[in-house]
Amino acid sequence: MVNEERIKLMTKMAVYEAGEGKKDKAITGYFRSDYISLQILKSIVSATVSFVILFALYIFYDFEIFMKDIYKMDMFQFTRLVLILYLVFTGVFVLITYVVYAIRYNKAKGKIKKFFGNLKRMSVFYYH
Repeated sequence: MVNEERIKLMTKMAVYEAGEGKKDKAITGYFRSDYISLQILKSIVSATVSFVILFALYIFYDFEIFMKDIYKMDMFQFTRLVLILYLVFTGVFVLITYVVYAIRYNKAKGKIKKFFGNLKRMSVFYYH
């Protein structure tokens, strides 16, 4: 006799494993700190590229004025300001990345735990 509850559970598990399960297994294949560190590293690279593009756009927007004022400005102060802006910009990126990927990791870990709980429930159907 076919157990309807067992079939529903198997279907639910198969759908999860074919869809979200692949991403969740990839995420939980890392330790939490390694996964978040990798994402932060990617974020720093993205933030650096974004900052360079935005800074270049800012400079090229009023390039004539910038070239006139370059001899008047204190280059040490200007470099310091750009560096501070870069650090703040990158810091915001890193903070957002940490929060987002910590939440994603915890959700994936919870889903994987639920999946293994369903596997245990499934084993009960076969041994009883």
